Amino acid sequence: MRIFYDTEFLDDGRTIDLISIGMVAEDGRELYAVSSQFNQGAVRRHGWLMANVWPSLPILKNPPGQRGIDRIDVTDPDVHPRAQIARMVERFILETPDPQLWAYYSAYDHVAYAQLFGPMSNLPHGLPMQTDDLVTEAKRLGLSPADLPKQEAGHHNAIADARHNLAMAKYMDSITRKA
Repeated sequence: MRIFYDTEFLDDGRTIDLISIGMVAEDGRELYAVSSQFNQGAVRRHGWLMANVWPSLPILKNPPGQRGIDRIDVTDPDVHPRAQIARMVERFILETPDPQLWAYYSAYDHVAYAQLFGPMSNLPHGLPMQTDDLVTEAKRLGLSPADLPKQEAGHHNAIADARHNLAMAKYMDSITRKA
């Protein structure tokens, strides 16, 4: 069974620091988690992440008139330490018969997912060691990314993007059924 996922992350050229992960299985199950441990200061200095990812996260805002910096709301039910996210992801995947991971431009998503468990050699038994790529599948079908369904809202929110990955896959499935 296919699991479509997306991650949001901070990439500094050496490390991919997970911010959030969203997963949607074909049977309708979903998982969404935001890390309580990513480098919030580095994200605040990253213009693209502040404009595109930060607004979709559970943020604890300062009351009017109070000084300070907005930060992740660690009391939000979607916010967890990385080790707990790793256990949640492992359980989600292992509850899926014959799991196949799929993502859009999947290379960095796969690294962010795998690094939840440390080095690649620590990936738990039964978890996929590779992620299939929706862009590659589109090319195989003679489609460009512009030919795929457009996401209307929720860009760069990991769960919204994962849901859209499922929608793109269903679209490509409909093309292969016609062929």
